[in-house]
Amino acid sequence: MDDIAVIGAGPAGIAASIYLKRAGINVTLFEKEKIGGLLLNAYLVENYPGFPTGIAGSQLCKLMEDQLGNWNIQLTNEEVKQITIENNGFKLSTKNKEGTYRAVIVATGTKYKTLGIPGEHQMIGELVFYEIKDLFQKLKSGDTCTVIGSGDAAFDYSLNLADNGIEVGLYFRSEKPKCLTLLEERVRKCTTINLHPSFEAIEIKKINGKPEIKFRSTYGIKTCTNKTDYVLIACGRDPNDELLVKHFKKNNISGLYFAGDVRTGMFRQAGIAVGEGIYAAMSAETYLRGAKK
Repeated sequence: MDDIAVIGAGPAGIAASIYLKRAGINVTLFEKEKIGGLLLNAYLVENYPGFPTGIAGSQLCKLMEDQLGNWNIQLTNEEVKQITIENNGFKLSTKNKEGTYRAVIVATGTKYKTLGIPGEHQMIGELVFYEIKDLFQKLKSGDTCTVIGSGDAAFDYSLNLADNGIEVGLYFRSEKPKCLTLLEERVRKCTTINLHPSFEAIEIKKINGKPEIKFRSTYGIKTCTNKTDYVLIACGRDPNDELLVKHFKKNNISGLYFAGDVRTGMFRQAGIAVGEGIYAAMSAETYLRGAKK
């Protein structure tokens, strides 16, 4: 039985893995996609200590990946499908393998929310996206994009798109944005981002290979249709805890720890995630050392 598995290679999982490795504990790090988690979407990270002028999320992820490499922490690039308790440990199952660990840190982050409107589901991954890192694989010069959302993510995405030569229409239901003031100020100064407050998306259709979005005024006065190349939806996120059965969520189980966005929910900050990852790792270390006595 191995010492510990860390599920998720975002800031929380990375910080936990490095701490454990430094403590001389054998750690297996699982990640189904790329290293970095939601941080890969960030246009500019300005509140993470050590980078006075800020740093692009993708660059910060690369530095974290390099740090994992320096500590010879190997990534198991598979999705953990199930966790079960077995023989005083935890059995983790992926598509291709199974392993048993004395402890587990779950750092699986969050999952996107959908709008739940007609036509949306049929175009996911083709014309409709929820994370900018996935959309960038499709974009080309001269494309247009409709961004839906009023929070930090929607405004950050819009600035990122505009910086890459994409014309953006930014729509949100509220009368005023819900993002940081500085993000709103930057968006308003950008000539290739057009703001459309008080409009709610009610339907998406595919016309001639491109999406058309129907919006309704939240004042109930009018509707409008927007034609675009792609749609990027940023309307909130939920904890990505589908992996866990109900009793794992409700009970305090020795050897099982949670860190980062999967635990904190709405407070999605890299600094918080790193701190939580280290805290979970220290708790796990104490548990593992005690279990050996």
